[in-house]
Amino acid sequence: MNYRRCWTAMSKGFAVAAVAMGLAASSLCAGQETVLHTFVNGSDGSIPFSGLTFDAKGNLYGTADLGGSPEFGDGTVYELTPDANGGFTFQTIHAFSQAKGDGGNPLASVVFDSSGNLYGTTSEGGTGGCGIAYELSPPATQGEKWTETILHNFGGVTGCGPSSYLIFDQAGNLYGATFGGGGGANTPLCQNGCGTIYKLSKVNGKWTETTIHHFTGENTDGQEPSGGLVFDQAGNLWGATYAGGNGHSSTCGDQNGGAGDCGTVFELTPEANGTWKESTQFSFSDNTTGFNPFTNLVIDQEGNLYGTAVNGGPTLEGLVFKLTPESDGKVKESIVHNFGGPCCTDGVHPFNGLTIDDAGNLYGTVQGGGGTTTVCTGGFVDTGCGIVYKLTPNANGSSWTETILYAFFGTSDGANPLDDRVAVDANGNVFGSASGAGDFNFNKTGCAGTLPGGCGVVFEVKP
Repeated sequence: MNYRRCWTAMSKGFAVAAVAMGLAASSLCAGQETVLHTFVNGSDGSIPFSGLTFDAKGNLYGTADLGGSPEFGDGTVYELTPDANGGFTFQTIHAFSQAKGDGGNPLASVVFDSSGNLYGTTSEGGTGGCGIAYELSPPATQGEKWTETILHNFGGVTGCGPSSYLIFDQAGNLYGATFGGGGGANTPLCQNGCGTIYKLSKVNGKWTETTIHHFTGENTDGQEPSGGLVFDQAGNLWGATYAGGNGHSSTCGDQNGGAGDCGTVFELTPEANGTWKESTQFSFSDNTTGFNPFTNLVIDQEGNLYGTAVNGGPTLEGLVFKLTPESDGKVKESIVHNFGGPCCTDGVHPFNGLTIDDAGNLYGTVQGGGGTTTVCTGGFVDTGCGIVYKLTPNANGSSWTETILYAFFGTSDGANPLDDRVAVDANGNVFGSASGAGDFNFNKTGCAGTLPGGCGVVFEVKP
């Protein structure tokens, strides 16, 4: 099923930290959406929150938060295989069952090693009830089942609620973040700790977890790391926290004895003795910087970092930011794009992450906005049900053009994409998931609990 929708918007390019940014109008778009799969809350799962990942053969993989089993419905991992007609064939390769000691409710996208094994996390389940890291190994013979191995059960000092996808280093170790836990503070935002960054290492066939940083939310430290991590060329690890830092702003609410709660970007540097040194490189403070980044970070070839902030900007509806490393070891922020704009045609409050291509273009989704319909706001505001967008830098990177590739209607095309990152092929086609809409038959799907209903879809958008 195909849909077409485009809008024009303005990339405002406001400056922050005395960095001059130009203004650039968006180009017209003519994106075409194809629904690759509609979830029905059966063995396929329902309510997909994660983005999609390509394997080496061009197959797509993702996770659904719920469904997959008539008994428990704790989520699935699925595969989409290209067929001879230009479409995709869907199959569930794993259904989670917490009752059987497995994880449950996967939120993050997955990653592959060079042998074709798939790795991911679940936000709940496992022996500690705080989620797991898992490996799925493909079958030797087509048609057989994938084999799951639980690499780690989270809980206690290792953190709770893995929030990010996993990434590899050059030695084959895996890294990720937990949104909470880790031991320590109990505050309105931290329960038994403020989250962790962890490493999974394979030695003699067994995986071992090492917590390389416990967030405290004290002083300048962040709390609640929320998205995927990224390595720079020197081997340092970067990420963002939803709250914490030293922004000291009433905009975000000072809940920890005067420490800011606007969020941070942090760096972890490996030490000679095998430990890691954490430093807060940037603290968000107010609308001019954006605040509350619930995002992954991506890095370009020059070492600049990019992410999204849920709040902030001139219309308070979030933004895309850039952090440029400086010679003194610090970073300077500039704003790539402010969401909002003329009523609702742009995205609203991005909880979604970014994907960067080899040319430095940024791609993402936003779960609200687009101005297409009232069905995602109860019929009161013509906000829309989310967008797919691309941000293109000019020749010197001083301004960016936003192209809205597609705006969701909240019908069978899907609604409310919450991808932690989208997949982009060599032709610039964007693949992702939308957490709502699709099939509205409640007797069939049981997914009508939130507006606009439906269990979600997997989509492709061709620019």
